[in-house]
Amino acid sequence: MKEKINFWALTPILLFLALTFGFGLYCGSSKIVDAIVFFMIATFVAIFMNTDRPVMDKVSTFAKGAANENTVIMILIFLLAGGFAGVARAGGAVDSVVNFFLSFVPDFMLVPGLFFVSALVALALGTSVGTVTAMAPIAVGLAEATGIPVALVVGAALGGAAFGDNMSVISDTTIAATRLCGVEMRDKFRVNFFIVLPAAILTMIIFGFMTSGQDYTFIAGEYQLIRILPFAVVLITALAGVNVFYVLLIGIGLASGIGVAQGTFVSEYGQIVGCLQVFQKGMLGMAKISMIVLIVGGIIEIMKYNGGIAWIVQALDKRAHGPKTGVLANIALTVLVTIFVANSTVAISAVAPIEMETTKKYGIDPRKTAAYVDLFATSTMANVPWGGMMLAAASTASACMTTGELTAVEILKYSTYSQLAMISGVIMLFLGIPRLKNRNAKKA
Repeated sequence: MKEKINFWALTPILLFLALTFGFGLYCGSSKIVDAIVFFMIATFVAIFMNTDRPVMDKVSTFAKGAANENTVIMILIFLLAGGFAGVARAGGAVDSVVNFFLSFVPDFMLVPGLFFVSALVALALGTSVGTVTAMAPIAVGLAEATGIPVALVVGAALGGAAFGDNMSVISDTTIAATRLCGVEMRDKFRVNFFIVLPAAILTMIIFGFMTSGQDYTFIAGEYQLIRILPFAVVLITALAGVNVFYVLLIGIGLASGIGVAQGTFVSEYGQIVGCLQVFQKGMLGMAKISMIVLIVGGIIEIMKYNGGIAWIVQALDKRAHGPKTGVLANIALTVLVTIFVANSTVAISAVAPIEMETTKKYGIDPRKTAAYVDLFATSTMANVPWGGMMLAAASTASACMTTGELTAVEILKYSTYSQLAMISGVIMLFLGIPRLKNRNAKKA
């Protein structure tokens, strides 16, 4: 039987993109009306299309796509990662990580050091928006104490957040990319590392030159090494190849135990209840993205049944003639959808299943597909003024400034790392770096 190819089967996702982008422009922010509302509209458009089939047959197709094995595993990891981040943050781990590294940064390297520290925090927390929110007050304090432009230091923090989020083994974007592409987290980490390391180093050099010759000082706060331990253990065990469930459970146990022992969890019912409450809050923070992943999986399954995915693959094929151009086609799709959706995890969830079709056809190593979809979704978000990362950076920084305010557009010219990361990604693709042991017959 010949596979169906039908452009109009893409109507649900096109409607979602139009609603998200249109309301984002109208309201001045993509956060005013949440994406899940538009996804629900797209869901029922998908279900009521193709009137030749009974409604409940189409609902069954939706459920099949929503409740597949990868999606369920992904959601479990999301919830554990959110719980870990909540417990670790409430236990003072973020402040200790920041102050520990800023204590050892020379004064003339404060801005590159801020980029580095922001990367470490994002690496540990697994969230770029959370990192920017935590780092923006420090960036503003540094700017006001030294006279460095606020947009520059916030841009450095934003770049570090993008780098760390992209590299983090507990980031929702990493979880989505690896699960949907069927690769191990440590393999995706290694591919990403070689692609973005030159961009990170060059970014620090650029920020160093931009602030060289200035006389300024910054006093870091206090830190406790014991509070850094959960982050260090999570990173080391993840890179060592330990199963992600064990990694997160070990991290949660350490962060909870240290927090309870030091009395950092505030609750009228005691430390253990306080710990459970922040763990609950952290998991609930992942509830929305978990629901979106379910919905996106269902919509994609219906579009696939109706021939929409085959149409996209055919359109990509016209521009792809081999593994490298296949990756470029996937990059273009990732960037385009991320710009419209203004959410990197949602974008990855939507495009990764489609890009895996191109991956299989051209023998692209799936580890590269996972690395590139995550890299370009995260980096694009750091350049979208109406996206969560930049809005969080601008609004948090403005709230901390003694005078004036900062806009997302002002930060854009200092979003140096993410711009260099995308350039580095394309260069490394054509240089064939990193060189991986063959997983497929062809090379990409």
